[in-house]
Order: sequence, then structure tokens, then C-alpha cells
Amino acid sequence: MDYRKLGLLLFLLNSASTGHGAQRYPTGRIIGGQVAEEGLAPYQVSLQTIPGSHLCGGAIIDKEWIITAAHCVTGWPPEFLRIAVGSNMHTEPLAIYHLDRIHLHCNYDHPKYHNDIALLHVNSTIQWNDRVQPISLPRVLLNTSDPLLFTGWGLISLWDPHPEKLQKLQMFQVTNGECSKMLEEFDDLHLDVGHLCAFVKRYQGACHGDNGGPLVYQNTLVGIHAWSYPCADGYPDVFTNILYYRDWLRQTISGNSKCKSVNASLN
Repeated sequence: MDYRKLGLLLFLLNSASTGHGAQRYPTGRIIGGQVAEEGLAPYQVSLQTIPGSHLCGGAIIDKEWIITAAHCVTGWPPEFLRIAVGSNMHTEPLAIYHLDRIHLHCNYDHPKYHNDIALLHVNSTIQWNDRVQPISLPRVLLNTSDPLLFTGWGLISLWDPHPEKLQKLQMFQVTNGECSKMLEEFDDLHLDVGHLCAFVKRYQGACHGDNGGPLVYQNTLVGIHAWSYPCADGYPDVFTNILYYRDWLRQTISGNSKCKSVNASLN
């Protein structure tokens, strides 16, 4: 079997089903951000297709576990994906880890993108150093005045290729009530209690390739990017609220989740 052709076919099918490449739910680099300092986000990962194309962002939360958005991995066998860590250059990672299991939230809802969260299990222990570290999970609610750090390799503009260097952007939380009002002209967009919105201003925000990427407050992971509509055009970016999913994360990591996992093929 030609696995490279099969991988391409799966990518195209996944793109069609999840909105990759579509304007409504873009994936990619941060617009209006800055190049991140080396080592700024040691928890940051690049979720890549094999042999190494950036697909989505994610974050290390344990020596064997990565968190990302469910739509990033829906339809992908674990053996067709890998995790690149330890560098601001997703093309030059310090280390690469392969997956053996993908855990999607049981109630992940496409196309509304509710419960858009997934855990990825790597097949070998992640080695810690100053460039590779886990990030803590939240315990308390955010204040809207708390400055948030968003990082990713999404598009810098709609006309440029994906950047190789990690980008950063400071954002602030928008309450779900305010967020709903700002998005009310889009009838098919639905916020729920598992979402968290963040915003800066027009021409700054997430874009194609940032999906699944971490939103952080003081080294605590508060969100992972779910969707933006459209890219940095004066509307909030929508994230999966990590605090809301703490119990699911704990249950999944401890092996007590009722959700089925997608396991790597042994063939």
C-alpha cells in the first residue's frame, strides 16, 4: 500500500469535513503578532502529518499526553501523525514523538464544534529540558483583565505561506455574552459553556494553522484554539475552555474515560 498517497487522501477528506482550508473555520499562523522568543513556550507542539507538514498546534500537559482540538485529528489514524517539540521552528524540532492513541471527546459536535477537544498519547516518554516542558491546567476562573498569551504557526496574512517561526500575540478574554453579541450576525455560529473567547483588535488574531494552539495565563493553559471567523477581521477568536473540561482530561489520562480511543495499527 502506498501510505503517502493514502495520507494525502485522508488529509483532503479531513480538510473537507473539518473546515481546513475554508474561511469559516481557518487553521494557521497568527495575524498581527510577533516572532516569539526561543523557549518562550516550551509546552508548544506542532502537530504534523508524516513526513512533517504542520497541521495544527497543541500543548504538552504530561510526559505522555498532548492536548489539541478534536477537529484537528478527526479522521486521522494515529500512525499518520507526529508531534514536533522543543523549537520555535516547526521545521527544525528538537525531538519528534509518534502517536499510538487519539482520544476525542465523546460529544464532539461537527459542524457546531462543541466539545472540540482531544488528547493524543505518544508512544514514548517525552524528555524534559529547558525547551520542552508541560503546562499546568487551570484551577480557577479567569478575570477579563488577565493578559493571555497565544502562540502558533498560523498564517501571518492570507497571502503568505505558513511561517516557520513561532508567533505570539497578547489577548484578553471576552465574556461569552459579549462574544455572542459580536458574532450575532453569523447565524450558524454557536457558543456554549465549553467555549472561551479572546480578542485584541481588528487585524490581530488567529488564522489558518493556529487551531489547537495554546492560550495561556501565567503558565496555565486556559484554552486551545477552536475557530475564528474570519481571520483577524474584528471578531473574537473562539477557544475550547480547558477549565470546563478538567474532569474529562483527568478521566481520560487515568484510563477511566467512557469515550472510545482511536488506536494505531500494529500492521
